[in-house]
Amino acid sequence: MKQIKDWTMRFMRGRYGYDDLNYTMLAAALLLNLIGLFTRTAFCSTAALILLLLVMIRALSRNTVKRAQENRRFRSAVLVPRRLFKAFMLNRKDKEHRYYLCPGCHQICRVPKGRGEVSVRCPECGQRFERRS
Repeated sequence: MKQIKDWTMRFMRGRYGYDDLNYTMLAAALLLNLIGLFTRTAFCSTAALILLLLVMIRALSRNTVKRAQENRRFRSAVLVPRRLFKAFMLNRKDKEHRYYLCPGCHQICRVPKGRGEVSVRCPECGQRFERRS
């Protein structure tokens, strides 16, 4: 067993591995595969297979700089939707505060509930914006 572990570690040395983009593509491939199983469409299964191949190619790539740039672009593209979802979930959970995204830097800002129209100052960039609490 130790020999297999050592061989795997030597094989992966210098390769990129898994990141957020790979995990997202893997989840999308699994979802497409499930949809393809239930709908019996070849398109979904083919798209899932292509995504799985892309995941493997990215994970085994030795061009780590390019893969890191791809991941950085992906993370910046999904930053606002992720923070919107997080603010939505916080608004559902916390009954004493409201959560808003700063229009300038997209930082989540917390405001006490029930104060009417309030001026919110972002702690990150200092921008002021009006919201209803």
